[in-house]
Amino acid sequence: MKRTETPVAGYVLGHSQPELERLVQQGRFFGELTEIMLLKAGLAPGMRVLDAGCGAGDVSFLAAKLVGPEGLVIGVDQSAEAIALAQQRAQSAGLSNVQFIAADLADFQFDGEPVDALIGRFVLMYFPDPAAVMRRLLAFVKPGGIVAFQELDLAPAPPVEIMCQPICETYVAAATRITQTFARAGIDGRTAIKLGQIFQRAGLPAPQMLAMLRVERGADSPIYEWVAQITRTLLPLIQQTGVATAEAVQVDTLAERMRREAVEKDCTLITPPLIAAWACKQ
Repeated sequence: MKRTETPVAGYVLGHSQPELERLVQQGRFFGELTEIMLLKAGLAPGMRVLDAGCGAGDVSFLAAKLVGPEGLVIGVDQSAEAIALAQQRAQSAGLSNVQFIAADLADFQFDGEPVDALIGRFVLMYFPDPAAVMRRLLAFVKPGGIVAFQELDLAPAPPVEIMCQPICETYVAAATRITQTFARAGIDGRTAIKLGQIFQRAGLPAPQMLAMLRVERGADSPIYEWVAQITRTLLPLIQQTGVATAEAVQVDTLAERMRREAVEKDCTLITPPLIAAWACKQ
């Protein structure tokens, strides 16, 4: 296949209804790991929080639980479709301490009083200069306020022995296609491991950092659907960037083929690490 020479960058996963549904499922899959970050960073009752790149609202909802009814979480995302879904979910859950705004973070203007915390998950990697975006958002954080971000570390070619044991070839192939597609699309899959430098370039002190991941086994694990859903969303880009053909990917049977091989071989599978970083604005 011909490899594209033109990076597409930006949020390459789009904002279709299936993608929004995938975000909700992904939020459940990684929710516990993100809550650990928010707790370690110091989110507490009564805080006002800005959630950058909130998507369908999952991180905002985690933060809303921690700040309680006396606190407030304001989620911002460029996708009007994602914001509409987040608002609908908040209303259905009876949450009155969350608000959502449709705006591009690159030129977002916040008119309220400075917030106690700025948070985000899987957002900085989609910007060509994440430190510049963070520096701009810091203007909305009060002195002493918390800044906490979490990103997936998508190394383009991690050793297969780290991904699973014993080797699950279907899982390795699918994960490799995803990381290669991100790389060819101009997305920096190593943003996560660069968070320390990004924080300091944005004018923050060196952050505390923590790597976490999901370890999965068995037929009932959600990891198979997680990988297959990302693959389905990325499939046009997988083809456009020359990573693989639709015939090679066979996305409709991907989850079941991963599950069957992993169960037959008694595999333990791990996700790419989520790296969290947090610091206080001086």
